Amino acid sequence: MDFQDISKQNPWWASPSAINDDPKIRDFDLAKFKWNPRLRKYLNPGRDILYSVRGPRQVGKTTLVKLIIREELKTRNPADILYYSCDLLTKFQELSELFEIYLKWAGQQSSGRKLIVIDEISRVENWEYAYKHIVDTYGLEGKTFILTGSSCWDIKHGVERLPGRKGEACGEQNHKILLPMKFAEYVQLRSPQIHQTIEKLRLNDNAVRRNAFNDLTTLKAGEWINPILPHLGELETLLLEYFITGGVMTAVNQYARDKQIKNSTYELYLQLFFGDLVKLKRDESTAKKVLTAVLKHAPAPIGWTKIQKTMDIPQPVTVAEYAEVLKTLFVLNIYHAFDRSKNRPKHRSEKKLQIPNPFFFHAFRGYLENPAGDYFKQAIDYIMNGGKTLLAEFVTGDHLARCAYNAHPSDLYDQSNSVFYEKNNSGESIDFILRLPEQFLPIKVKYQNTINSSDYKHIKKHKTGILITKNTIDLVENYPAIPLHLFLLFI
Repeated sequence: MDFQDISKQNPWWASPSAINDDPKIRDFDLAKFKWNPRLRKYLNPGRDILYSVRGPRQVGKTTLVKLIIREELKTRNPADILYYSCDLLTKFQELSELFEIYLKWAGQQSSGRKLIVIDEISRVENWEYAYKHIVDTYGLEGKTFILTGSSCWDIKHGVERLPGRKGEACGEQNHKILLPMKFAEYVQLRSPQIHQTIEKLRLNDNAVRRNAFNDLTTLKAGEWINPILPHLGELETLLLEYFITGGVMTAVNQYARDKQIKNSTYELYLQLFFGDLVKLKRDESTAKKVLTAVLKHAPAPIGWTKIQKTMDIPQPVTVAEYAEVLKTLFVLNIYHAFDRSKNRPKHRSEKKLQIPNPFFFHAFRGYLENPAGDYFKQAIDYIMNGGKTLLAEFVTGDHLARCAYNAHPSDLYDQSNSVFYEKNNSGESIDFILRLPEQFLPIKVKYQNTINSSDYKHIKKHKTGILITKNTIDLVENYPAIPLHLFLLFI
């Protein structure tokens, strides 16, 4: 590696305005809809800290860090900012050499704080050795590191092997997760009118939104919900769009512009996903079998042994291992059964397995069921022929997992320990049990035109609970019925 290799990825060293010619920045500037993730305000380039930004493919991690770089170039010496994508790196020794070359050169150009952004660092095996060496040699003072990756496990556990070198004194969380936009963010992007109402209620503030969520099962619910009721028709339309695009920006902009999503958009995501699977040394065929089982059996709970037998996989433990890998790659949520008598999950129970994002769901479903077909047409046909019911449950689970994290942010957060399901011996079930700091909240999804008293039966065995509906609103204390497109605004 030499300086020329590094400078090619940092054209702003020669001309700060060159950042505007970056393909990611150019695509962002030309897009009809521009998403500025809420995560951005939790990445502070002015602190001595190591941030890891994890998230699925095609979600916008590279665009996010490039936008941060463009903003920082307004006030910094360009030499103080390093970006490097690890597409061609495989060894930590090469990464260590990159750090050495850059810091020696940049130190001669400026004494300012250094922002060091390493993209897709999980491609470099044992990358943490290079980081440890550079911090032990040069110190963390005056430096902010942002590392991105598509594998939850690899980058998270790499950072965890760096005690005392991550900027713990800042008191911040090191691990950040960038997921496709939530429905509330999608509404903000697509409807300025609804967003004005949300801003008046201050629901765009995380602390206010948490309090509002807690009020949904109380007599205060109407204070939050009634001002939004005039927008219900538009919200329902936006939810249908969300069932198509999943809030994935490339899909969002294509659909807004052309009323369709290109096959190449789905295929690019799949290619990158299976490439990450190979890097993790996992068999593509086995992963396909597990995903096929998820599509076939959802939303019913299923055990590893049943998947192993029906999909001809050698051992149940193999199924469990691949499910965890899919979870680390952000394509699978795993929900354990809940033991109400002990207020804890049953880890040996059957699992509910769900593909949390609609765009990912349509990509995998199209690929596994008809790879030669038109993925977008298949998605629309699925939605229009009863698929909204399943997608409603998957989207609810995904947002509840985010809600649990927002209620108690932690580097130790694990979706499987925060959202569960419940099923008793009589077959009565509750789709989700949400772990909150002060309670376990049951939530049942009934995305259907008519709601009757029997739909409340099981949740009323709990002290409180929420019934998620298609369009029924009933704000009774303890057991409100709230349409999904309204409920999601509070997460």
